[in-house]
Amino acid sequence: MKRTLFILFLTFNLCGYTQSQAEMNAEAYEEYSESDKLLNDVYKVILSKYKTDTLFITNLKKSQRLWVKFRDAEMEMKYPDYSEENYGSVQPTCRALYLKELTDQRVETLKVWVRGIEEGDVCTGSVQIVEWIDSDYMGKAQINKNGSIWMNSNMNKDHRIFGYKKANVNSTKMILISIFTNEVEFNPFNCKYGAYYDTSGMTDLQLKYISTENEFLRIQVIKNNKNVDEIFMLKECFEFVD
Repeated sequence: MKRTLFILFLTFNLCGYTQSQAEMNAEAYEEYSESDKLLNDVYKVILSKYKTDTLFITNLKKSQRLWVKFRDAEMEMKYPDYSEENYGSVQPTCRALYLKELTDQRVETLKVWVRGIEEGDVCTGSVQIVEWIDSDYMGKAQINKNGSIWMNSNMNKDHRIFGYKKANVNSTKMILISIFTNEVEFNPFNCKYGAYYDTSGMTDLQLKYISTENEFLRIQVIKNNKNVDEIFMLKECFEFVD
């Protein structure tokens, strides 16, 4: 939000009004509309995923109705309808930015039910546990002689491969390759480099094996042919191709 406001400030003061206020208003509301659509999509996914849990669905709908009222009340608090005060022509842009901020916060809250919670957390409540993949039915990514990595979806096997910031499964998740739709759509784990079904979906990314470190592999992240990062993936999720 601060970054958006800073960009807005620069637009006004450094760009000589090259973009009209009407265009800025329209652009801001377009961004809000995208967030609102994402919220609706995430909400629908949860309704489908948890459809057998009727009590949760009832409470979810109640929560969403109350959130809409909360959002509207927040907008009225931030921008009261002062009869004698004129907010200026930038007001529509400011309102859209705040609407987007509130909506993005709600999306992040609901994403927890989309991605699920890993086994071992004692405070899961209504959130489903992330299903464990039996090693006998685990699809593995391939590492070629040159270190390049590829992963094809196999409908007979499941795969879920996280790339971590450190050689620790509790560290920040940086990328995900998963066969599960609810783990890829909307990037619910908020992985910096995205979530994919397999490596064919990585249009501008490549992964390359560097070295083995105990239970982890050190992996190079290449974006647009440039090395941008190093991450760690569990060794058990890979196999080397001769």
